[in-house]
Order: sequence, then structure tokens, then C-alpha cells
Amino acid sequence: MQFNWLFYSDTNAQADLLEEALQKRDQALKRVVYLERLFDYLKTESNAAVIIRAHTVYNAYQLCSELSVKYPQLYIVLIIPDNMENARKAMQAGASNTLRFSHDKDEVRDIIIHAEKYMNHRKQLEEITEMDPSLLDQKVISICSTKGGAGRTSFTVNLALALSGEGQRVAVLDGDVQFGDAAMYLDLRPRKTIYEWIKEGENRTELDIDSFMTKHDSGVSVMPAPSRPEFFEMVTADDIQLVIQEMKKIYQIILIDNSAAISEVQLQCLNESDEILLLTDGTLPCVRNTKLYADTLDSMELKEKVRLIHNRSRKKDGMDPKKIEELTGLNIYVSLPDQQQLVERSIEEGRPYVMDNPKKPLSKQVQGMARKLLTGSDEVHKKNSKKLFSKAK
Repeated sequence: MQFNWLFYSDTNAQADLLEEALQKRDQALKRVVYLERLFDYLKTESNAAVIIRAHTVYNAYQLCSELSVKYPQLYIVLIIPDNMENARKAMQAGASNTLRFSHDKDEVRDIIIHAEKYMNHRKQLEEITEMDPSLLDQKVISICSTKGGAGRTSFTVNLALALSGEGQRVAVLDGDVQFGDAAMYLDLRPRKTIYEWIKEGENRTELDIDSFMTKHDSGVSVMPAPSRPEFFEMVTADDIQLVIQEMKKIYQIILIDNSAAISEVQLQCLNESDEILLLTDGTLPCVRNTKLYADTLDSMELKEKVRLIHNRSRKKDGMDPKKIEELTGLNIYVSLPDQQQLVERSIEEGRPYVMDNPKKPLSKQVQGMARKLLTGSDEVHKKNSKKLFSKAK
């Protein structure tokens, strides 16, 4: 898809590296010298990226702020002097990204790739918002476990990719607001988190929630946990309720990666969920705690939402599935085979196994579970199921 790339500077500033990088991608850079021309151009060109070079003749940060408010669909890059203070000013002014005066070819290429992804995503969202919301079969699904290390986050991100492979618009909300690392499992480095969204205060519902999320190449989006553990105190149950409401305006499936603890934030996640996937690994302590967790949910009239997932299921050893069902009082919804080496390698590389190893038994079971959640059936509907993933280049 072709985009409109505009370079504005009221001086004779050069943009050779930008022009060269764009030409290699069959794109062109249009130079604009007069500010009036820039505004006239933007009135008719909505799908544009504007690159502004800071200069003493005008206040580039003020111009950036004005453009970001007047044309929120724009991707704005500020070329700024090499120090952090200018970077902070640029972000506060609403810049989508920044380039240093001393930028190199790699930095320019990264900026262009990021801008293209952003504008492609914006285009898709514009098409989505034209749909009748009543046609969307939306679900909010919480994934829970009673202890860390049970495989909850790995399962969440792989299920997200499997659902995305079924043609769903999928988002992951990292509900472990103190130590959540769902983004890491996808090798993502978020620039914004739920903490930045909360800091917007009363204005946050007027902002595009999607701009605070981090996108994976598969199409899955992540609302990351705060970047610092001490920021978790800023996240309240009301914030969780509101962020889910905002995410539902865009996404069909929202997966919530909950923490093992039951706090007000986690309870809100569970209350907002249509289904609760409760993981147990089949060891006696975990099964015992799963029973206690299920009883707690029962006391809050949430047990009907619960589906038990037997993770790391082993045929030769481990607790018999019927015994697990007897002890927990829950029927096993899906059993996931134990392929610990596959999972560990996936986590280390930040590449979900359903993407890199779709034919492995664990991947097939997660893909089948995605279809089961969508259709209520164990059958594979090949006609309605698109090819899951192609190998990454």
C-alpha cells in the first residue's frame, strides 16, 4: 500500500537518507517548505506520515501538538537534537516517533517500517469501525492458575495467535499488573503500557486505546503491564473495567493473563470475563489449590464460567485425569500434552510454538482449542479456517 510521506522544514534541511530509504521501498518523499501548504495538503490526504525537523525559526513541538490534535490519524516523526529532554518533549507533543539529528540508515529504516505498520493498522481499524457491532461475536476470556510457573502466560499468547489464525481480532490484556511479562513472550518491547493510558486521566476514553497497545506481526495486540513493579498501585479495578470496555470497541477476543493472586484487580478481570480458563498441571499440590480456587469462584457465583485446562498432561505418569476431575469437581475441557522443551525454547526465543512449530501435538491441541472456544465444537472446520501462519522470513 502506498502512503504519503511529507517532509517539512522551513530551512534547506536535507533528507537524503529518508529519500534513499523510501525509494528502496517504492515510496516517495514530498518536501513542503511553507506551513500553509502543509495544512492544505493534510486536508485531503488522511493516510500520511509527516516528518518535521526541529529548528529555531518555529516551535516544532508546538506544531507537532497542533497536528496531532487536528489530524489524529497522522504518523508524526520529529527530527530532534540528540538528548533525552527533546525526546520527552516530542512524546508530550504527541509525536509518533523521533529521529536524532545524527540518525543513521538503520534508524531511518526502522522508523519507516514502524510507520508503515502503524498506517496499515489504522487502515484496518477504519474498515473495522464501519462494521455493525451487533455482528461481532465478542468474548472476554481470563486465563488463570493458582501458582506461577504453571504455563499460564505461554498458553495465553499461543492461544491468542491460534485465535488470530482463525480470523479473529485478538488482544491480550496483561492482568498481572505488577510482574506481567506477556509482551516478552512475543519478543515485544512496548513503548506504552496500561500505566501510560491510566495517566491520561479523564481524557483517556477520548483517545484511541489501540495507540497504547503493542502489535505483534501475527496481528495480535498486547496491552502490557506497567514497566515498573511499583506502578501496579496505580491500576484499580475501575481502570480494568474501563480498559476492557475500550478494547471491546476494536477487538473480538480479549484474553486476560491473570496473576495467581486474587486481588480486586483480578476479581474485576474475572467478573468482566465470559469464560475463565483455569490451568492445572496435574500435580497434587496444584490440583488441591485448583479445587480451592474453584470453590472461591463458586462463592462469588463465577464457577459456571470456569473451564478446566489440564496442562502438561502425561500418559505414563502424573495424576489420572478422572482423579483430577474428581478432586476439583470440574470436568477437563482440554488436555495439553507435556512438551516442555518446545515451550521453553519458545519462551527463550520469544516466538510462540503455534507459529514456529504448528504441527507439534501441543500446537495442534491449542489450535483445536481455539476452534472449540469459537464454535463450541471439537470438530475442525477446514472450510472456515484460514491457514494459520506462514514461516517468518
